[in-house]
Amino acid sequence: MKEIESCGVGGDREFESLWTLPALPLTERAGKYRADHGLVFDQELVISTRTGHVQLKYQVPPSILYTKSEYLFRTANSASAVAGADFFVDFVKSVASRPGGYRSLVDVGGNDLYVAKQLKQLARDRAVIDPVCAAIDGQVVDGISVFGRLGEEIDLASDLPTPDIVLCRHTLEHVTEPRTMMAQWLEQCSPECLFFIEIPCFENLLESLRLDAIMHQHVQYFDLSTLKWMIWSLGGEYITHRYHHQVSCGGALMVAFRKATKKIEAPLQISVNEKISHIKTRIALFEQQMTVAHGLLEKLPQPAFGFGAGLMLATLGYHLKTDFSGLECILDDDESKHEMQYENVDVRVCSTSVVKPPANSSFVITSLEAMRPIYRRLLDFKPRRILSPLIS
Repeated sequence: MKEIESCGVGGDREFESLWTLPALPLTERAGKYRADHGLVFDQELVISTRTGHVQLKYQVPPSILYTKSEYLFRTANSASAVAGADFFVDFVKSVASRPGGYRSLVDVGGNDLYVAKQLKQLARDRAVIDPVCAAIDGQVVDGISVFGRLGEEIDLASDLPTPDIVLCRHTLEHVTEPRTMMAQWLEQCSPECLFFIEIPCFENLLESLRLDAIMHQHVQYFDLSTLKWMIWSLGGEYITHRYHHQVSCGGALMVAFRKATKKIEAPLQISVNEKISHIKTRIALFEQQMTVAHGLLEKLPQPAFGFGAGLMLATLGYHLKTDFSGLECILDDDESKHEMQYENVDVRVCSTSVVKPPANSSFVITSLEAMRPIYRRLLDFKPRRILSPLIS
């Protein structure tokens, strides 16, 4: 475990604690359950008293967070992730339009190449940088040059055609020093380069009380004010932004910017004290809801099933103070998840094509990412009770 030394946005070293999370489990871990695996680490959410940027105090080593076999997330494997990626592609196209297109596009943290494939007509050369692509490092796939390494390890000016479009979707929140990474982009890319970022939005996370989505993988918790401030402080110029409220972690924020062509006034600074008060109020509301949900879960009429083999089941169980042992199993409509296991949650996942819950069963929604569609789906089973852990 590495304790952060400075704010990822402003570089300052003064923090205030917002939330201590002892023995917080890792999320997104598939594999055979092992009671002795110990996939838990003490964590703490802190805020910079100068910039108001929120981040984790401790960094779990990437070698533990992003193993090849256990780290589950791939864009194309999820219908909701594909819809979110398409929304981002539309945002990019709405801003990046010029006769003749662009010379070179690079997607930093491009995962399974999905977004780069959708932008084939936008740039002549395309590249993806992501350590999850280590197995195909150095290959060209569907016309895309693949670098299976960390973004910090690639020189954008010499290792590939100098980009005039840089994409970074759901990656900056994973980086310990995002300010350093963004400075690298601005230094190494062409003067007219356009930059497009998408991050889980901390404002939306608080609004929706999706505090189960605070996890070891997400080191940084940006909102529009802190992202604008970092862009400005590095000599960038904000262009526009867009929110997408129907995606993971309570909602996403997309921002487009470029190198500043003139002197830009500093963005309006928020009151850090007011922000701290707001965050702590929302944390308290979340904890109250989890306490109530825990009591209801303990008394849920039997037989009881979970529904939704969500990637963040471990943190949901952590806040609900349950190991889900009172459930018959967790059901999911995805047949490929039948008999799936989690490394750090001792539950059985079953496909609804195999296990048919009897009428008048009780259900608890175990994937908060998909509460609304799951609730509608559960009505098909003629349930006795449906427990949603969040009222929001």
